Amino acid sequence: MQKLTIAEILADIRRNWPEQDTPSATTVLALIRLNDLVIAAYKETLAGFGLTQAGFEALVTLRGQAAPHRLTPTELYRSILITSGGMTKVLKGLELDGLVTRPDNPADQRSRFVQLTPKGRALAETSMEAVSQQEQEMLESALSPQQIEQLSRVLLRTVNKLEGGEGGCEQ
Repeated sequence: MQKLTIAEILADIRRNWPEQDTPSATTVLALIRLNDLVIAAYKETLAGFGLTQAGFEALVTLRGQAAPHRLTPTELYRSILITSGGMTKVLKGLELDGLVTRPDNPADQRSRFVQLTPKGRALAETSMEAVSQQEQEMLESALSPQQIEQLSRVLLRTVNKLEGGEGGCEQ
């Protein structure tokens, strides 16, 4: 079944609950719908690489680290948007696929690192390239380059403030 468009949802709110027709409510609804659209597009693209969203996030997070591209499971868990229980399942799958290894952590004998393999690095880079192209096409189909830049600044500033930051992620 097709979801209502954001315009249809907002029209219903204006008609039936006008006191909730505020700029902040509209903004949050639009962000939620944008997130849904982006995640749906990601799932389709990542399926072509045999990856889930969580597996992709783990690989690109590891790829974003300095060589040898490794983190503890706790550090990795803190960097992506899945539960710790989900992380265990994701890591097992990535390890079975030869995308990560689990070398010992000499600083803590109770834990092991999660380290990207060359195969994992190649897949992270290839899949990220496809996702980045898709993101660019999605945004450019709706916004000008200047609008994309402005939206990026506003969203980064908003998230940074809500996370308690004072700066540092401005573009």
